[in-house]
Amino acid sequence: DAERMSFEQKSSINLDLTKHPPRYFDGSLQIASGRLRMLDRITGFERKGGREGLGWLRGEKEVDPSEWFFKAHFFQDPVQPGSLGIEAIVQLLQFYMLHTDMDKPFRRPRFQSLGLGGKMIWKYRGQVIPSNQRIYTTMNIIERSTDIGNCRVVANASLWVDGRRIYEAKEISMRIIEEGSTN
Repeated sequence: DAERMSFEQKSSINLDLTKHPPRYFDGSLQIASGRLRMLDRITGFERKGGREGLGWLRGEKEVDPSEWFFKAHFFQDPVQPGSLGIEAIVQLLQFYMLHTDMDKPFRRPRFQSLGLGGKMIWKYRGQVIPSNQRIYTTMNIIERSTDIGNCRVVANASLWVDGRRIYEAKEISMRIIEEGSTN
């Protein structure tokens, strides 16, 4: 119940990602767009929020029954692929890193997917189907570090559909490193 309250929590942000704001969709670091954009809006952000006090976020996506993946995933069983739920979590983590200017110390930054070498645990307990209405992605930042040439964020996240948590990802991480770096 306490987790469920996180997708109902009030926040001062309501950023429409369908309009592709330049801060998040232009430049060398970008949130995925087009068919891979898995967030429509950012409706929750607290820089010092969440359980660990390092940040809390919420993203939303309206379920569109005509989306390409419902027709392309399983024959006669239209569901959103689980990997696209994880992609929504990754995009929310990337939003956090851009929104908090973690990319600013870099000349040619790039995301390093899922913080290679880190551990992550995820559980699936349901699926997104065409008759669903809304997907919420919630996140608590649990670790944040910055070193010369790279920065890293670790979070615990959940994906909800119509008020039910169906995915949980623990210790999902992302790094920003300098392009060409082997770190």
